[in-house]
Formats: sequence, structure tokens, C-alpha cells
Amino acid sequence: MQVTKEFLDAFEKDFMKAMGPLQEKYGVSVSLGRITYEEERFSARLTVNMASDPEDVARANFDAEAWKFEDIGIQPGMYRRIYRGADGREYAILELTPRARKYPIRSVCVQDGKFYRSGRKFIREWTDAWYSNILEGRE
Repeated sequence: MQVTKEFLDAFEKDFMKAMGPLQEKYGVSVSLGRITYEEERFSARLTVNMASDPEDVARANFDAEAWKFEDIGIQPGMYRRIYRGADGREYAILELTPRARKYPIRSVCVQDGKFYRSGRKFIREWTDAWYSNILEGRE
């Protein structure tokens, strides 16, 4: 059998479906990382987070990648921290994707609630506000 992109997409979908009962049983979150493949074999990184709450998993993933963005002031613990973008609006930082060369930062706009991907240079300044405070009206 030859490994193709379509095969890998189907495999990943079935793998995550099969992991559902294990995740539930042990209270963990399983994710399959980037898949590399050749003609007759493939490999991937499997990550198991000890938290099953999606918010805790997202925070742990953010903290794990933060060191790769120290040059723009990002540190562990800054998940959902508010910054002012190049367009003057405020955003809460949600996810870091170091492998994405052009747009490695995923944020949500505080004003309109829409999600955006941006580059490193888009962050103009960090504010003292935190996302949870803005949502609760305690800005």
C-alpha cells in the first residue's frame, strides 16, 4: 500500500475518533502532530496533555511554544493577553504556530470577536488588560 495525502487525512480522522474513548477514560487530550511520510511509511509526533479541558490544553500548548516568540515579548503565561495591533485595535493572543512562517499568531479581536492570524510584526504593544476582564466588563 502506498502512502498518499488522502490516506493520511483519512488515517488521522480515524485515529482521533479511536482516541476518543481513551481520552475520556484517562481524562487526557491526545493530539497527532505533523505527519511526515515516504512512499511506504509515515511517522508523527503524538502529544498527550494531562488536562482534558480544551482551555487548559490550549494554555499548555501556548506555554510550550512561547519561548520561540520571546523576541516579540511573548512569555509563558501570556495566553489570552491583550495587545494592540498594527491597525490600532485590541486583540487577545490565543495560539502560537512556529511552523507557520507568514502568520504564526492566532488572536481574537476584542471589539468584534472574530479570529485572525497575523505575523510577528503585527503586535505593536502589550496592554495591561486581560481578556477575561474585558469579557466580564471589568476593563
